[in-house]
Amino acid sequence: MTIFNLQKHTFLLFILLLALFLRLYGINWDAGYHFHPDERMLIMVTDKIQFFTQLNPDFFNYGSLPVYILAATGQIIDALFGTRLDTYDGLLYIGRTLSTINDLFVIILIYNICRLLFNKKAIGLWSAFFYAVSFFPIQNSHFFIVDTFLNLYLTFLVYLLLKYQAGPSYRKIVIVGLVFAAALTTKVTSIIFLPVILLALLTPAGPRSNMWRKIKLLLHKEKLSSLSAIVKRVSLFVLTTGIFCFLFMPYAFFEYDRFLKDISLQIQMNSNPYIFPYTLQYVGTLPYLYYLKNIFLWGLGPVISIFCATGILIFLTSRFRQIKSESLYRIGKLSISFLSSKYVLLILFYLIYFVVIGRSAVKFMRYMLPLYPFLTLWAGFGAASIVNLYKPKKHIFSQPSPIPAMIIAASFVGFTFLWTLPFIQIYSIKSTRIRATEWINHTIPAGSTLAVEHWDDRVPIHDPGKYQYEEMTLYDIPDNDFKWDTLHQKLDRSDYIIIASNRLYIPLQRLQECGEHGRCYPMTAEYYDKLFNGELGFVKVAEFTSYPQLRLGDWSVKIIDDQADESFTVYDHPKIMIFKKL
Repeated sequence: MTIFNLQKHTFLLFILLLALFLRLYGINWDAGYHFHPDERMLIMVTDKIQFFTQLNPDFFNYGSLPVYILAATGQIIDALFGTRLDTYDGLLYIGRTLSTINDLFVIILIYNICRLLFNKKAIGLWSAFFYAVSFFPIQNSHFFIVDTFLNLYLTFLVYLLLKYQAGPSYRKIVIVGLVFAAALTTKVTSIIFLPVILLALLTPAGPRSNMWRKIKLLLHKEKLSSLSAIVKRVSLFVLTTGIFCFLFMPYAFFEYDRFLKDISLQIQMNSNPYIFPYTLQYVGTLPYLYYLKNIFLWGLGPVISIFCATGILIFLTSRFRQIKSESLYRIGKLSISFLSSKYVLLILFYLIYFVVIGRSAVKFMRYMLPLYPFLTLWAGFGAASIVNLYKPKKHIFSQPSPIPAMIIAASFVGFTFLWTLPFIQIYSIKSTRIRATEWINHTIPAGSTLAVEHWDDRVPIHDPGKYQYEEMTLYDIPDNDFKWDTLHQKLDRSDYIIIASNRLYIPLQRLQECGEHGRCYPMTAEYYDKLFNGELGFVKVAEFTSYPQLRLGDWSVKIIDDQADESFTVYDHPKIMIFKKL
């Protein structure tokens, strides 16, 4: 199964090189301090794995496959080159490189999926380009997280199912089972794709047959041979998936009680934002719309999002025009022959994911990362359709100029870059946590007492023993006089207050009304109001930000992303504030 031939795709090669540069640029953004909590936890788990003597991850919040891949890669590199990268610090960079490699393969798959769907090279190139320069995939490639692996496996799964529909074979079923197992052992939520996979395997395949005809053939009682073939296909798929699930995550079977316990806790968290303090930010957020807002403003950005909406509109318009030219009702039955099965499969695959995940109570932006290939696909379709309007048409009397189309295409590329480049600048300067640490160690006198917030990474990130600390347990419930008697005593002993991110003050200021929320923090909200207004007896003496910014000589534009989802800023560019007692 040939996926990619570089010799035939020069422009795609340039896109891949651009994507590689954008993902490796600033790869050491945290100077090796492991600021991303999920990345930190996964590397701690990986650091305990040793092939083939110790394979128990003792951790099932996520699947084991990414951990095994990272551990194996580190140990192979050490064995081949005699390096010492198979360590807690070395695995950080190997893991981020693996995330980058995953994303490059996603770009190749997007290109090939477009070729399967539309059979037009231009659409594939535009889609690949839009994904390559979308900041959210770039940002996540700077972390070792399971979501970059999941994104690759799910995009590959879509590609394989489309290839299977074009020409079914048992070999393809085995590969589908293998990739589905990889997705399951990365994140168990991949199980939601099982109905789409079964639909693709159960219904007769063919490039020209439509879904309605397939379903009729499937339900035809006299097709005993078809039933036998269906049993064989499904059995092969289930067997392949089961075998590779065991190989990729054996201890989920050996320690299934622990596995079920960890998974149950994750399911509870996604259905109840009050379980963990760091998910309180999602209380009151709207299902689906919260995700769409963050995708539009920060994930894809307005430019690519507009191309995406345009592409979807153009596609639907062309399809409905086709509907009008056909008979919709045939003896009272709705014909859906205007849609070929490949589009139905693609839309169902991602629609199910968005419907199921989009309604979750906890809405980390990375949960929607697998949707970005689908969105950039339609963005590519939209851009290619617009550029195609300005392409020269053959004329018997004159040779039309291709310049208008080239100008339009160049402007699309330019506008897209103008949005992405400010975000890339985040990685051109030191992390705010590092800069704040340097300022503290240089400015705040030794022996000072610093009030720091719990459930957040402490700043300063390293202390040679100069300071005393008071931990502000602001998430604690109930938010009453007893809690605040203790906290006021800590403030009395403190010389400075360090706020290392918006992780606490954003959600806790919103949760003031006890009649509206399962948890409420009226006294904590009042504390933040007084602190920020200068009424608490502390004054802000330093603030460290790394807002997306574009500079051209003396001219600059800054994008204030304080209102983005917390997880968009808290890892690599949090705003840090330092207050000094008057």
